[in-house]
Amino acid sequence: MADLKIIVATDGKNLELARRVRDIATNRMCDSEIIDLSTYELPLYTRKTPDGDLDALNSLIQSLEGPSPWFVLLPEYNGGLPPVWINTLTWLSVQHDDFRKMFNRRRIAIGTASGGHGWKALAAMREQFAHLGSDVVGRYLRDAKGAPAKDETVEDILDRLGL
Repeated sequence: MADLKIIVATDGKNLELARRVRDIATNRMCDSEIIDLSTYELPLYTRKTPDGDLDALNSLIQSLEGPSPWFVLLPEYNGGLPPVWINTLTWLSVQHDDFRKMFNRRRIAIGTASGGHGWKALAAMREQFAHLGSDVVGRYLRDAKGAPAKDETVEDILDRLGL
């Protein structure tokens, strides 16, 4: 089992940032796993969506379960969070046997690589994870135009996660 799960919702800048986090964690002898939500083919959730084949969701649940802390890297989309994250979270909440247990007291660090400042995405993540009962690290990772994320920040966040 990985010591750290790094969750991304897109395969662009946030995935690049996730790889940097993974490399820094590896240098600290911390085993980590990148979970790219864009690779799971989950249909758009609506109340009318049939349960159908949920192999992708079950695979994702298996990847997320366990006591490992998460480092969640999501871009800001139109002042909010990306649709793939919202869709995934919705599927987890309606299909997971113990959705709240997955989040309750889980140590979570947040970050963003966004075309803009990413402040609204960071605020939305912090509020959402706190609502779900997670212990959100006080420091965040932000990679924006003209203000690239620093390795020292990643190191500090990993310290705060107890890694």
